[in-house]
Amino acid sequence: MPIRMSGVVSGLDTESIIKELMQVQSTKKIKIQNKITKLEWKQEKWKGLNSKIYALYTDHVSKLRLQGSYNIKKATSSNSDKVEVSASGNVPEGMHTIQVDSVASAQYITGAKIQGNKNVTYSTKLADLDEKFNASAISISVGGEEKVKLDITEETTVSDFVSALQKAGLNASFDTSQQRFFISSKKSGLENAFEIKMTSEDDPDAKDALEALGLSEIIFKDGDPGKLEVSNGVSVVEASDAVIRYNNAEIRSSSNTITVNGLTITVKGKTDAAETVRVNITRDTQAIYDMLKGFIKSYNEVLTALNEAYDAELARGYEPLTDEQREAMTEDQIEKWENKIKDSLLRRDGTVGSLINTLRTTLSGSVSYNGKSYSLASLGITSVRYTEKGILHIDGDKEDTLRATEENKLMEALSEDPDAVMTLFTKLVGDLYSAMQEDMKGTSLSSALSFYNDKEIKNTLDEYKLELSDMEKKLLAIEDRYYRQFTAMEKMLSQLNAQSSSLMSLLGYNTGTQ
Repeated sequence: MPIRMSGVVSGLDTESIIKELMQVQSTKKIKIQNKITKLEWKQEKWKGLNSKIYALYTDHVSKLRLQGSYNIKKATSSNSDKVEVSASGNVPEGMHTIQVDSVASAQYITGAKIQGNKNVTYSTKLADLDEKFNASAISISVGGEEKVKLDITEETTVSDFVSALQKAGLNASFDTSQQRFFISSKKSGLENAFEIKMTSEDDPDAKDALEALGLSEIIFKDGDPGKLEVSNGVSVVEASDAVIRYNNAEIRSSSNTITVNGLTITVKGKTDAAETVRVNITRDTQAIYDMLKGFIKSYNEVLTALNEAYDAELARGYEPLTDEQREAMTEDQIEKWENKIKDSLLRRDGTVGSLINTLRTTLSGSVSYNGKSYSLASLGITSVRYTEKGILHIDGDKEDTLRATEENKLMEALSEDPDAVMTLFTKLVGDLYSAMQEDMKGTSLSSALSFYNDKEIKNTLDEYKLELSDMEKKLLAIEDRYYRQFTAMEKMLSQLNAQSSSLMSLLGYNTGTQ
């Protein structure tokens, strides 16, 4: 940076003068900065609106246009302590019967307490507990298939045995305080039952070695995974399948959750010999009503946000604050000032207006079903006040103070003619779906899934930022020019003063000698 002479000779406050001159020049820079700030705020405002509109599209519109969304069934069990049920839309309406012959269970093995004075830990070697473990192996099978074979050496420990059980896909632990093994299958059902066998080429009695661990061989009796042969005081819970009779047809499952004919049945207990659980399947009118109400609520929230943006008050005379202006204001004053600008950024915006028109116009249509015309108004879904600008109310909605006391025509229609309601909504919402898809197509100005010109805004921001960078370089050059000019003036004044002093000295000298 060059040395700047700041009024040394002239006595002028050069810094202040140049600062004032630059403030005039900086007006253009401030205008560009304001454009950037306002466009960034506009971008943020659009992102918020786009998120709400897209949520309406994905959470409600995409769903309500499909007839299957209205096929919601309700299942009621006569004994939910034994059988719980839920229904998909495919299950036939009417009465279904269920008897539970058995409940699915996992296989559990609880070892006897290890005898003797030794305190067995995970690091205890098996060979130290019984020499029969030497040169033998433990075979662990699940569902009739050998999963792991643990070859035992002099170094094999209790920890190695537990790891082998876990590797075979079982839950396994050794409780050092209780000195017992706890082993179980991870899933219920006969297909997950397991066996533990000892093998040894040299010692046919090697199977007895497991007794040193408070265990014994775990073997299927006659090959039946639901019946176990054990000894040595080992406690067992045998694996079992869930077996039900659904409408007199036997259904077997390794899990207590069974899906059949559109029903999801959760088996909780065995029924008595003469007991039949009755399951009543009906159309879930309340669930459909709540679904439609949720759509109207989301629609109203989006429309309200769009209306507020489109009809916002003007912010004439309001510009983003400079640093100096912000320093002179409180946080509350700054927030109110900036919100005034932000709220007005989409006032009378063409894209916002188009979206409002799409929402309101599409849902104002009607359909003909069985010779009758249906619209939202005929179902008691209407705009009540002109000032609300298209906001919809549902007659009889207890949460709506304006229409809570009216007859609930929507619920009545769902009870008496649900197909007519479905036909109306799938048509109107289907049209809305198509219109919204068209609005958020990707173009050179906007990205896909965006309801506004996000690409255009980004490109404009980039142009403004480039313009700001050029302006800052230009202002720096102007400032340097001012300093050069004032420096040149100081040099000239300095030279003039020097010449004046020389002349005065010369004159004074001549006068003194005459």
